[in-house]
Amino acid sequence: MNDNILIENAILAFLHNYPDHQWNEGYKVLLEKLEVLKKNEQSTNTTVQKRRRPAKRQRKKETSSNEVSKEES
Repeated sequence: MNDNILIENAILAFLHNYPDHQWNEGYKVLLEKLEVLKKNEQSTNTTVQKRRRPAKRQRKKETSSNEVSKEES
């Protein structure tokens, strides 16, 4: 788990539980900075998967036409 997620959760919990506290404006600014940081992390971490060799089916052994499957009883 990322530390930023824990910090963001703590800030949201504080803002929810103490809506009229004097530190709310500072926490709101900090929350906005964390959201910008999270957006920047998401945009830099995206990688495109390269195409690899296409899958090929396994070749079956050639069966002769005169062989017939027989059930043993």
